[in-house]
Amino acid sequence: MPQFKIVCVFLFTVFLVTCNFHGGADKVLTNVEALVDQYPDSALRLLDTEILEKNLDRDAYYKYILLYTQARDRKNMDIKNDTLIFQVRDYYLNKKDLLKIAKSYYYSGRVLESQNKKEDALSMYLDAELYALQTENDRLKGDIEYSIGAINHKKYLKDEAISRFKLSAQYYHKSANYKNEFQAYNGIGTAFLFKKELDSSFFYLDKSLLLAQNIKDSAGQGLALQNIGVAYRMTKDYQSARAKFEQAIPLFKKNEDKARIYLNIAYSFNDERNRDSTLYNINNSLELIKGDETSSLRSMIIQLQSRIEENDKNYEKALAFQKEYADYLQKIFKEANNQAVLDIQKKYDFEVIQNENNRLLIEKQSASLIILGLIVLVLGMSIFIYWKNVKNKEALTDAELKISQLNDMAESFNKKENSFKKVLLEHFDILKKVALLEGHMRDDEKKQGQKLLKKVNEIIYKQESLDWNMLNDTMNQLYNGFPEKLQEKFPQLEDAEVRICCLVYAGLNNNEISILMEWTINTIQMKKSIIRKKIGVEGYGNLSDFLIKLETV
Repeated sequence: MPQFKIVCVFLFTVFLVTCNFHGGADKVLTNVEALVDQYPDSALRLLDTEILEKNLDRDAYYKYILLYTQARDRKNMDIKNDTLIFQVRDYYLNKKDLLKIAKSYYYSGRVLESQNKKEDALSMYLDAELYALQTENDRLKGDIEYSIGAINHKKYLKDEAISRFKLSAQYYHKSANYKNEFQAYNGIGTAFLFKKELDSSFFYLDKSLLLAQNIKDSAGQGLALQNIGVAYRMTKDYQSARAKFEQAIPLFKKNEDKARIYLNIAYSFNDERNRDSTLYNINNSLELIKGDETSSLRSMIIQLQSRIEENDKNYEKALAFQKEYADYLQKIFKEANNQAVLDIQKKYDFEVIQNENNRLLIEKQSASLIILGLIVLVLGMSIFIYWKNVKNKEALTDAELKISQLNDMAESFNKKENSFKKVLLEHFDILKKVALLEGHMRDDEKKQGQKLLKKVNEIIYKQESLDWNMLNDTMNQLYNGFPEKLQEKFPQLEDAEVRICCLVYAGLNNNEISILMEWTINTIQMKKSIIRKKIGVEGYGNLSDFLIKLETV
């Protein structure tokens, strides 16, 4: 069957050549137009061998450029330099040929997308959609919707991508283009996979697989099985994932496609931290792409090898693989640039190409990225050091303030005095703590403010919290039941607020209260404002005077 298909294509090509010989370039272009979607190889061969651009009139020339770009795109060739398509678009806009306007807008978008100008490409596709809707070409409508979906998929707009892929599947079905239809279903399944909606993903990927089986497209079946395997891997069902991957391997003809499957199997074993099986499948993948230094898989393999060594804490080997990865990317950039120049020289030798400038630009960009990375690293370290110094100074200030407050409290302590403050400070073990703190104020420790603050806090608060019940009873005895009177008159006060009132009544200032309550001075002031409102002290009235008057009532 494949041999019969090849013979038919050959005879059709010979027929077209014969027609061209007798009927001229217009006849060839008309026949190529019918051939290009299904047999782009033959179409491109005819355009290259049977057409001389210099002999074409204006209309035939623009038709030729459109077909040439279309054939190269259908063959998945690099079309980023096929910029004459923009002139074709403008030409057909003036001619008001709706189908060709739609096609030229679409392929303008394809060129822009190959240049990685996704937003500009999307704008072209949307314009192409407007004109295509006025035609009967469902295949073109499907292509446009699929391309819009693909860009939205890359932009992580998964819902928009899904709706576009579904629309493209409908158009492909109407045009009986079942190969592209299963690709659309594969796109839907992949988009759901990225959304982690695995049930929907499996549904559309299975639908894609079934359609590929019906039209006996082995590569399509392999692609669907590969993506189903990825979906199983996301569910951590690694055994089912590997089963699907292994089913896909014999369905692919190209070594690179088979190598990609082995790499997926390697990833699944790496997820299970199975080093030996991971390396075995990496070697299978490398064996299949041996001699192809430009394979996109090579960079992924190097990254996986680096990850394996990093997981095993072999950081030197991991770093070596990262260097190999960087060198490989540099090499690919240069080779891709050189290939683009060859393509342009072959077809558009009248355009001026600055190959050396592009190469230097890539090198400058690489150097700029490295320099930028170093600047960001230095800046980050500087910010971190500055932040650490600021925190250290804040901690040192806080530690010194607490020590100063504790010293003031110790100086006000009078053992002979019969007061609540004396009982409180004894219970707080004030003299012992001051003595301990004096030993931690050496100059070398002052340089480490955070460490000093930690020690200060340990000394002040390392014992259990103050026994407020005992202190409350003591104050009731010394001050004629003041705490009980306060709670009875103002039941809305919280326990902490009652304690602050008692400490204020006992003659302690904000600094002393903040030490005993383990709060900042600002917090104590805020709490006092709340207390004033609750017990009816107007404005910023003196809370101590109010409490003293209350005791006499």
